[in-house]
Amino acid sequence: METPGNGRSLIDPNYSSVTFFDNSKPREERNFKEIYPDLEETNQLKVFVLDNQNDNNNELHDEARTINNLDLKKPLFRVTSKSDKIDQNIKFSKTVTEYGFQEPNRSSHKVPSSTYIRPFSLNENEKIEDMIIKKKNQVEYDMDEQDDLYLQHRNSQAKNTIKLTPEVFEILITILENEWDSLEIQMSSISSTEDENNRLLTLDEGLDNNKYGNDDGIVLGSVVEQKCAVCNDSDCDNSNAIVFCDGCDIAVHQECYGIAFIPEGQWLCRKCMINKNREIDCVFCPSKTGAFKQLDNSLWSHVICALWINELYFANPIYMEPIEGVDLIPKSRWKLTCYICKQKVGACIQCCNRSCFQAYHVTCAKRAGLYMNLTKGIQGAITNKTTLKSFCDKHSPSDWDQNECIKGINKTRLFYRDITILNDQNAKLTKNQKKANKLNTFKWKTENNTPIPPKLLSDKLYGALINLKVESQPSVTQLAKVAMLKDLGYKPNRSREQILQEIRDMSNEICRYWCLKRESKKGATLIRKNNNMIATSSIVYGNSNYEEINNKIEVANILINDLDKVIGLTSDNLSRQEMSKQASDLDIVMVDTVYFPIKRLLDIQFSKLDKLDTNHLLINYRSKTGAHLTWSQIKHNIDTYEYTSVKEFDADVGEFYHMVLKENKSTNNIIRGSKRIYKEHRNSLPHLTEIEKKIHNDYNDGTLKVPFVEVHGSSLRFTDYDPKQIIELNDLSEVEEASENDNILLQNFIKGN
Repeated sequence: METPGNGRSLIDPNYSSVTFFDNSKPREERNFKEIYPDLEETNQLKVFVLDNQNDNNNELHDEARTINNLDLKKPLFRVTSKSDKIDQNIKFSKTVTEYGFQEPNRSSHKVPSSTYIRPFSLNENEKIEDMIIKKKNQVEYDMDEQDDLYLQHRNSQAKNTIKLTPEVFEILITILENEWDSLEIQMSSISSTEDENNRLLTLDEGLDNNKYGNDDGIVLGSVVEQKCAVCNDSDCDNSNAIVFCDGCDIAVHQECYGIAFIPEGQWLCRKCMINKNREIDCVFCPSKTGAFKQLDNSLWSHVICALWINELYFANPIYMEPIEGVDLIPKSRWKLTCYICKQKVGACIQCCNRSCFQAYHVTCAKRAGLYMNLTKGIQGAITNKTTLKSFCDKHSPSDWDQNECIKGINKTRLFYRDITILNDQNAKLTKNQKKANKLNTFKWKTENNTPIPPKLLSDKLYGALINLKVESQPSVTQLAKVAMLKDLGYKPNRSREQILQEIRDMSNEICRYWCLKRESKKGATLIRKNNNMIATSSIVYGNSNYEEINNKIEVANILINDLDKVIGLTSDNLSRQEMSKQASDLDIVMVDTVYFPIKRLLDIQFSKLDKLDTNHLLINYRSKTGAHLTWSQIKHNIDTYEYTSVKEFDADVGEFYHMVLKENKSTNNIIRGSKRIYKEHRNSLPHLTEIEKKIHNDYNDGTLKVPFVEVHGSSLRFTDYDPKQIIELNDLSEVEEASENDNILLQNFIKGN
């Protein structure tokens, strides 16, 4: 019987476990016919109502009953009662609303912002210290299903007279989280020496490549030399870039890891996204580093292991997950021993030489530097496993350095030998730590990282419960009953001491539940603190170091000054652009004056007339008889240089005026406005005619002669002139200095003396 090898099968040499479709382009760019060949976009889809039907003649109902007879999985649902719905009449006390709770029937008066950016701001009379205290009091914990079941169980017990509401429960958990976070910061400086002594041993992070090699491509201190953890290649292009994980620094090609689109901001590999800072095991090899993806049963595997083991395949070859086909791996493959690391763990592949049956893990082969070639690249390997070629150190191609392979095998064996020794030492160290913890009176965490809260935390909860007046608050189920009876909750006949003792027991019970909740999450915090402005780890105060605070204030002042300068530069730039626009408009006016003086003259005249139309009657007037001439048309003719003389302009103004007189009654406002405007036009017409004659006299060679101005195309400039010459030509006297007497007379004249 042939032993399993890479590219071969135990059962059939031509083994093919799955049919792959063409994945040369992403799913989003494929035609739907490639994935759903039987789907016709023009045909209507059949809809079956799985219910008892009385119409026996309907074919659709018959087919639906046939489906009903099949063993289909019935949908699961829960019928909610009215008590499960939110009561819109819930009223919170002032002490509860101060923690951030809002009543359901209270509408928010805040206007939503037009952007997603929420700038940090303070009220005029609000100090930043008050803002920090207010932020610290805000509830940050959200209950889950487990908390809800716990509250139902606790409130259903007869011994618990005081019922705990969800709002109060969230407040208490938030207090515990904030107090524990503050305690951890204070204890970190005290326990830093103890933590250093009790820290588990490491193997130089397992990243000493010269000593142990590596199977994940990570090179310390060099991003340029780092290779893809799957294909072991550093070449890339725009369509297949190398992406670095922001959690574990692993580097992978987009095609090698199934990254269809590179997200903006940080990118996390699947391991860091789901099990960040936790060690996971590969099902098929002993390595704990590299690029991981999940199997269909939630276990983990290296992408490279799934790529090289013949029976495994990716359910979605574009995103390369989940990994399937574990049940297709023959039992004999699981029994093979890796000749490199000498461990009988996971599933091995074999040398492609027909006469060789050496077995080795994929990651061990990569760490040792054996010959592993993807003859048709990643995409070819996904569709056809026979394109993968791997050889042991003895059967490597002639151009492959066999001595380097032997050195790599020795490095790999040394790595796993040292790892085994290190694990034994850490196991002994952990055992000693557990013994020391049992004898340690001042310990504040268990060996499972579970908090051991001091009595101070219970006292904090006790004070909060007293402040919230929980003994007078009804439970959620009783709110509807007592909604009409204000301030009349469920108050049994008990002494004050009994009430306080029950509140004390409640505080201790919540502390115990919080510890168990933390332990179930392996010590992880129950609240995500994003920009949480508490005094100890505030974005404003840092580590509460006064020197650091002063430095931050100085930097902030520098930034404010820089921002003021930027604002000033922006304002100056805006003023510059406005002045530039004014200069451009002035240039256009000057060019029009020189080349089209009649147009400029009519512009000024029309502006004078248009200002008299204060109610905008003429500009909005349309002829009732269908005449095309309008006041706007006259303005358009001026702008488009239609008028070549004042006479043409006067003819259109007169025609428009007589048209308005003819179409409207004499009592109409537009008649009075038209008469006023036309009278002004006729009065200024002689002056316009005189100016037009003067223009014709000074208009030579297509330009108007303007004193002291030279015209060159669209550029105008002032000519140099001699003032003395101008004075002599115009028979003017030079300006002389006034005498002292003349100055006194002038001052008296100005003052009115």
